[in-house]
Amino acid sequence: MIVRPIPRHIHANLLALLLLIIVSLHAKGASYHFLPINATFDSIAKELVRIDYDNERQSVDPALLDRLDRIAAETGNKQLKARAAYWRIRMTQMTAQPLKCIEQLEEARKLITDERYDYDRACISYQLAGNYERMDDFLKCYQLLGEAIPVFQKYGDHYFLGNAYLLMGQLFLDINDPHAAAEQIELSRKSYQQARYPLNRIYFFQAMVNSSNDATGQDDEKSISLYKKSIATGGKDWGMTLQAIANISSIFLKQQKPDSAQVYCNQGYELLRQKAPDNPLFYTLLATNHVRVLYQQQKYEEALQVLQTLEPFTPVLKGERMMSDIYEYLWKVYDKLGQQQQAYKYLCLYKEEHERHEAEMRKNDIPKAQAREAIARQEDQIKLLEKDAQLNRNYLYVAILVALVILILAVAIYFYYRQRVRMHHAENRELQKSLEQETLIYNMNLKNFENDIKQKNCEISSSTLLLANKNEVLQQLNDITKKFSDEGKIPREYVYQVNKVIGDSLHNDDEWSRFKLHFDSVHPDFFLKLKERSADLTENDLRLCAYIRIGMRAKQIAEMLSVTPDSINTARYRLRKKFALQKGENLDDFIRQV
Repeated sequence: MIVRPIPRHIHANLLALLLLIIVSLHAKGASYHFLPINATFDSIAKELVRIDYDNERQSVDPALLDRLDRIAAETGNKQLKARAAYWRIRMTQMTAQPLKCIEQLEEARKLITDERYDYDRACISYQLAGNYERMDDFLKCYQLLGEAIPVFQKYGDHYFLGNAYLLMGQLFLDINDPHAAAEQIELSRKSYQQARYPLNRIYFFQAMVNSSNDATGQDDEKSISLYKKSIATGGKDWGMTLQAIANISSIFLKQQKPDSAQVYCNQGYELLRQKAPDNPLFYTLLATNHVRVLYQQQKYEEALQVLQTLEPFTPVLKGERMMSDIYEYLWKVYDKLGQQQQAYKYLCLYKEEHERHEAEMRKNDIPKAQAREAIARQEDQIKLLEKDAQLNRNYLYVAILVALVILILAVAIYFYYRQRVRMHHAENRELQKSLEQETLIYNMNLKNFENDIKQKNCEISSSTLLLANKNEVLQQLNDITKKFSDEGKIPREYVYQVNKVIGDSLHNDDEWSRFKLHFDSVHPDFFLKLKERSADLTENDLRLCAYIRIGMRAKQIAEMLSVTPDSINTARYRLRKKFALQKGENLDDFIRQV
């Protein structure tokens, strides 16, 4: 006989319930993130946080919950009313019906309208998400977790953030998307590590994802290893530990190893006896596994005794998938014991219950598919919005960069013209001084005359270099505007106007005329002497000779004339030919001697 493993969806509601009873706690103790309102109320709430942390919810004193209700009613504070409802549902979650919880939590959420209490709303949203997940309203669960997670991030509540990601992972497992579930579980792991909290839940859900991806059961050992890690690190989290124990037992049953499965059944019974001896759901979970073990061992009488212990729980288990398992093994055990009438009775009940669950599963397949599609659309929309936001940020950065470039250029131009004005004033002052002392400098010796010529050469060089720098800046501006125009970031009409102004400035012959005039005043007959040496010299040749005469290098001349250094070298070669210079004669020395 083949014993099928316990399907994951059988205990999905139980897992969601376990995740709901987790509170926001730090590894070294409970953390109270709620904004203080009433000292007495807050002290009770902190005690409930501790009880939740210690997994002692089943022993909570109902008087504490009643006292919270009274304080909220006496103060008339709607925030306290919402918190009182939240804590009552939280402490009684294990025995409450999800529909009733949803109704009360929705009413509590409506009371929170003040933005200061966003943490309260996030906690209620998380609690609601778990209950909607239990009701298979996957899209609503996803939306509520989407509201809660950013708030937990805001408050640095890494433990509760880990729980929210874990519930999201459970959601994706339920809608058959193990890849997305694994991503959420990884986020949960990182949050738990930041909170320095044990990773037993992470190991548990990693095993669940592994089982979902391993339909053939070839990787059962990995799942068992992960479940064992969960048990070893579970600490006070006995509910998750019981689940891990039950799942290991199921894997051994699937492998036809009833003795190994029995060991874990016994371990589960002992843990349940210590922590929650009266819990019907966990007892049924372990008992059904125990029945499978006994059935494989052909201990039919003992299996029947265990099944009969589940009879008192029938009202609680009504509608649960576990009832189908109970009816199945009652039918099989009675059949083995030869009690055909009883076997037929439970066969009919099993068939009815099985068909009902199969119909529910087929019915739920459509909402699961719809939820996957809706969630995928929402995630795509979020990614698109994030991409648009990043694009807008990039545009802003480019705009800032352009503004900075323009500002730098403006400052450079300002200082350039300011320097020119200062030089002009200095020249005027020097000229005035020269005129006043004209009679004195008339008899200056040759050395003073040469020094004056040298000074004038420096002035010409300085003016020319500044002009070359201006041309370089204008050329850079021309390149920048062309680049942004090619990328479509600024209008072409703007580029055309800017480049026209730059081009006019770069090819302005007035500057050459002024330079030539100034140069002639310092080096009279220079151009005439050059023409006498070679009548073929063009205006550009004369211009190049003048720049060489004042000591400019090829690169500086290229920047001045807005050409490449190679073009200057070519022009120098032509000059050598026009002057008929021999090999070994230096062009620069020749020009300086003219």
